[in-house]
Amino acid sequence: MADLTKFTTLGIDTSKDELVCCNFADPDQIDRVPNHPDAIRTWLSTFQGPRRIAIEPTSTYHLEVVEAAIKMGFVVYMINPRQLVHYREAVNEVNKTDPVDAYLLARYLDREVDQLRPHLPQDRRAQQLWTLLKRRATVVDTRKRLQQSLAGIKLPHKPMLRAIDAILKCIDLRMQKLLRDLGWWADYLRCKSIPGVGPLNATALIATYHRAAFSSVDQFISFIGLDIRLRESGHFKGKSKLTKRGEAELRRLLYCAAAPSRSYLPFKQFHQRQLDKGMPKIAANVVLARKIARIAFALIRKQENFIKVTKGVAIQA
Repeated sequence: MADLTKFTTLGIDTSKDELVCCNFADPDQIDRVPNHPDAIRTWLSTFQGPRRIAIEPTSTYHLEVVEAAIKMGFVVYMINPRQLVHYREAVNEVNKTDPVDAYLLARYLDREVDQLRPHLPQDRRAQQLWTLLKRRATVVDTRKRLQQSLAGIKLPHKPMLRAIDAILKCIDLRMQKLLRDLGWWADYLRCKSIPGVGPLNATALIATYHRAAFSSVDQFISFIGLDIRLRESGHFKGKSKLTKRGEAELRRLLYCAAAPSRSYLPFKQFHQRQLDKGMPKIAANVVLARKIARIAFALIRKQENFIKVTKGVAIQA
C-alpha cells in the first residue's frame, strides 16, 4: 500500500511528441506518455497522495503537463538546464538519454528540494508575452545574419528585410496589448522612465518580475543571472564571474540599455567609478546593467516612477 504521507517524486523529460517519466522510488520503471492532454491527465491520475514533479522548460512542449499537474495538485519545480548539466557531471553520469535525464531530474529534486522553489502557475497571456520576447530575439538575430550574409550581393533582399521589420512591429504591438490586458502597463511605464530603458527593455523587465514571487532584489538579480560567482580557496583568489542563470536575452537587453543610460549624469558617474576601480569597460557596463535591474525592481515594488535629479532639482521622469 502506498504511503500517503510521503512525496512521490517524478522526473519528466519532455519533447514534442512524448514525455519520458521516471518515479524516483522505482527508477527502473520508465513511463512513456504521449504529449497530449488526455494521455497526460490519465497518467497523472495514477498517482495518489503528495506528489511533486521536476521538469526542464523545453520550448513550449512542457506547458501542457505543467498546467495539468498544477490543476491536479502536484507541486511542480522547473529545473534550469544548466543546473542539470552540472549535476550530471557531479554524480558522474556519462550517458545522455531521455530516461537518464528523467531519472536525474527526479534524483535532483529528491536531494535538493529544500534549495528549490515551486513553480507558480502563470496566466496564459503572461506565458505568451514571454514567448513573444524570445521569438522576437530569434527574428532579430535571423535578420542580422541575413543582412550580413547578403551584403554586397546583387540580390533583391531588401523586400525580405522590410517584411521581417513588419513582423517585428507586429510582435511589438502584440506585446504592448498583452501588457495592457494583464494590467502591467503602469509598471511598464515605470521601468520605461529609467534612463536608457526603452520599450523592449521595459517589457522584458516586467515579464521577468512577474515570473516568480521574489522576496528580495537579490533574488531577482540571481534569477536574471547577473549575480557573481566567487572562486576562492586558501590563498587562491579566482576571477569572479557572472552566474549567467536565467534568460540570456534579458541580460543582453539590460547590457544594451547600459550605454544609452549614461546620458544621465549620475549613471555616467557611476559607470566611471567602476572604470576607476580598474574594471574593463564590459564589466563596468554589466555593473551598470545590474543597477538598472535593481532600480526597476524597486520601482515596481514601491509603485513609483524614476526621479531624475538635474542640477539639484528632482524631476519625475
